[in-house]
Amino acid sequence: MDSDKKSNNMGDACTGDNADNHDIKPSVSKAKEILFTLLTYAVLYVISFLLLILLIRLPLLKGMHVLMYRGIVMIVLAGILASVLLVVFKKWWKITWLSAKDVVLVFILTCSINMVFFTLIPVTVERSVSVFMLSYMDTYSDRTYTEDQVAEIFVDKYVNEYGAFEKRFDEQLTTGTIVQNADGTYSITDKGRFIVKLFRLISDVFDTDERLVNPAQR
Repeated sequence: MDSDKKSNNMGDACTGDNADNHDIKPSVSKAKEILFTLLTYAVLYVISFLLLILLIRLPLLKGMHVLMYRGIVMIVLAGILASVLLVVFKKWWKITWLSAKDVVLVFILTCSINMVFFTLIPVTVERSVSVFMLSYMDTYSDRTYTEDQVAEIFVDKYVNEYGAFEKRFDEQLTTGTIVQNADGTYSITDKGRFIVKLFRLISDVFDTDERLVNPAQR
């Protein structure tokens, strides 16, 4: 009798251990899937970033003079290519746990991160007064400047020679925020007024310099 009880207890213990092992294995497997998915997302983002650089440097849509708009198109193209690569990886390596949801997420994540980077860095470099001022002083670092001289250089070079005003003015015509009238003058459009309202709201919320959005104020 005692031996039978011991056998039963040992059998129960073995059964319990096996059950615990079965519980652990799915958890480990699930953790590996999550880790592999995150790693895949990271690799695809890096690829999308490199694709964005390549697309920007290629002579695609060079007729689109507004860097921001051309960049948006390239960001979307890079996101699409990254999503296509995910589909290829899924089929090639037979990754069963990746679904259409992951394809959509890869597109959204790559586009979002690249958009933040593009607007913060390249667009800032392309249109920043500070970037021009520092770059000019670095190029001619053998000289010293008064504040008035720097201001004069800014107007002569950045505004007049480089056509900064004309470039920004053409951007507004392209975006439809201003329109040319029959007599050759220009007026702000409803779209432009709506954007100005958004800018003023943002200025109020984040306490920026109100003179830029309310020029009548001093």
